[in-house]
Amino acid sequence: MLFARKSLFKLHNGVGLGIFVVVLVSALTGAVLSFRAQLAEPPPRAPILADHVPLETIIAKAEATGDGSPATDIQLALEPEAAYLVWLDDDAETEVYLDGHGEVLQTREGRGRLTRILFRIHTGELFGVVGQGLMVAAALGLCLLAWSGVGMWRSRRRAKQAGRGRAS
Repeated sequence: MLFARKSLFKLHNGVGLGIFVVVLVSALTGAVLSFRAQLAEPPPRAPILADHVPLETIIAKAEATGDGSPATDIQLALEPEAAYLVWLDDDAETEVYLDGHGEVLQTREGRGRLTRILFRIHTGELFGVVGQGLMVAAALGLCLLAWSGVGMWRSRRRAKQAGRGRAS
């Protein structure tokens, strides 16, 4: 074995203690984000229409609602009473809900919403490059924990097997 079990144990403990808080925050925010649909305000209902305008018209009307920022994402209306959802690339992270004729049903700011804040904490984005660096370091630390854990397990296993071989 390249490293002694004692060295691997010290490395394992040090890394584990070093990344504990960051990994805990990431795990908790990830667990809460798993239920983001239950946390969010329900989307508005759209009237049931026989025919819908082209998607380009829906996008153009959504973009006209905001400050002229382009649309970044679109969620299609999959049910008759569901609204189209268009996300705009503006500072407020605006969400525009439209019916099949392109009429605006509701607009929401996504920037200050709970799930958006939790996502920014989860990715480290809330704290800028330093926060993102911490999240990357924690992820790499988890890889190091797995590697050192396997190394310690193999070391113990070899020691047990060597002990059995001598006893025979």
